[in-house]
Amino acid sequence: MDKLQRILVGVDFSPGSQAALERAAELAACFAGALDVVHVWNAPPYVAPEALVGFSSGTSQTLSDVIRSNAERSMKQFVAEARQQGIRIAHARVECGDPARTILELAEEGDYDLIAIGTHGRSGLSHLLAGSVAETVVRRARRPVLTVRQPSLHAA
Repeated sequence: MDKLQRILVGVDFSPGSQAALERAAELAACFAGALDVVHVWNAPPYVAPEALVGFSSGTSQTLSDVIRSNAERSMKQFVAEARQQGIRIAHARVECGDPARTILELAEEGDYDLIAIGTHGRSGLSHLLAGSVAETVVRRARRPVLTVRQPSLHAA
């Protein structure tokens, strides 16, 4: 690997995402590279994204607008906390779509040198039911991928 000038970090705001961001930041610092962070949300299956959600204030928004708003708020908080820890993030964005596919497309379009992503370390039935964005990214990526396992609550 000659250079790591541009690193794309896919996040879901979990401890695994935080760990991936921290490792990617260490690599970026070594190569004077830049970190871009992306969160990809997907509308729940079997629910129309244009369905209206009513609030006690009497206002309503589409489900898509509510999810996007929550994702953007979570991203701002995630980035603010990272910056407080001294992590330099060049760009942060929120996208709608299939998370693995969108991360892969952004990595290609942006000509990133590395994709970093956290893993939850699921196995068995929970892995079968929930799937793994990280696994799909690793299998389909045409560029290097750094996976960082979620810190264990039982680590010694």
